[in-house]
Amino acid sequence: MQRIEDMGLAETFRLIEKLPEGVRRQQALAHALDELLEEEIEYRTGLRHQNAGWHQVSSVGGIGEGRGDCTGLVDHVGKAAERYQQESQWRTMAAALLSRLSDRQRMAVLLAAYAIPPVQHCQSPRMMTQSQAVAAQVAILARLGWVPGAVKVEPFKSSTSLRKAAARGRDSLLYMVLSQAEMAA
Repeated sequence: MQRIEDMGLAETFRLIEKLPEGVRRQQALAHALDELLEEEIEYRTGLRHQNAGWHQVSSVGGIGEGRGDCTGLVDHVGKAAERYQQESQWRTMAAALLSRLSDRQRMAVLLAAYAIPPVQHCQSPRMMTQSQAVAAQVAILARLGWVPGAVKVEPFKSSTSLRKAAARGRDSLLYMVLSQAEMAA
């Protein structure tokens, strides 16, 4: 049997549909939420800034020329495909779930998910403890898309306050992920 941690989101949602109430189902729900949060963080820190579809030159710029009346249409389809290639149903689902949280809980959930526990022989700017994430919260939240001072939310004073706010937000998100999985069934 495949480990839950190695499953993709589609497989995890199929597993949630089949599992009865219990510990394994809760683990699958938590994994699905972790993957959705990772999808949102990846979009906010990298994919959003690629600005696909707004370049001076289209990568499909001469395709279709000389084929007759539909020459212009081919380029429009290519531009649309290029622009929306980074969007996915999972990113849309993650954004919809997070939109139901208060600003403070949304910040806490994403900040807590952003900090990855350090792993030996690996390097990433995201590898940090929760207390290091609290110390660097202004920079991290700016990287995640919040302009400093734009949202009137008190900063997290300690890793404990971050953990508590993130736990409350995750609990409500787990409930929403469960309802989404049941609706898909």
